[in-house]
Amino acid sequence: MKSYTLLNGLKLDLRDLSRKDHSFLRDLRRMVERDIDYFEIVRMAVGHGSPALRGRQTIDPRTAAQPIYLVAEDIADRAGMAQGLVLAPEFEHLASQFPADCSNISALQAADLIGISRAAVHKAVHAGKIQALRIGNVTVINRKSADKYRRNREAVAKARVSSGKARTAQG
Repeated sequence: MKSYTLLNGLKLDLRDLSRKDHSFLRDLRRMVERDIDYFEIVRMAVGHGSPALRGRQTIDPRTAAQPIYLVAEDIADRAGMAQGLVLAPEFEHLASQFPADCSNISALQAADLIGISRAAVHKAVHAGKIQALRIGNVTVINRKSADKYRRNREAVAKARVSSGKARTAQG
């Protein structure tokens, strides 16, 4: 990759990056292609130990201005947008519509709460089993609705186990 265009339209020349840097960016793009969790991509892109930090522990203005850092951060941002966790620039004017309280959580947080995949959360939302709010490219899940869904799943699982034990005792 000889150049890269950031979300803000700035085109970066990447010809001076090392092979190691190009390999790092390629690995990030592969993580996105495999739909690796956004937070894992961010950690790899700009977190502690990231090649984009050039061995530093913190991000200073000089580091943040480097092409390797800008591209890594941009790749992570795009992954967050694709996963519905980061509001895309074209929807930033809608940010004030998000509730400021803790009544909503991300699909990933809902998946962890319920014990299912992020895709299964979206499936349940589309089926009307979990309440959600979509603003721009981001979907937030109603925390109470997700918790109710989890409790219902647990009750169904418990009932299945109980009925299985009853059949075993009869047989």
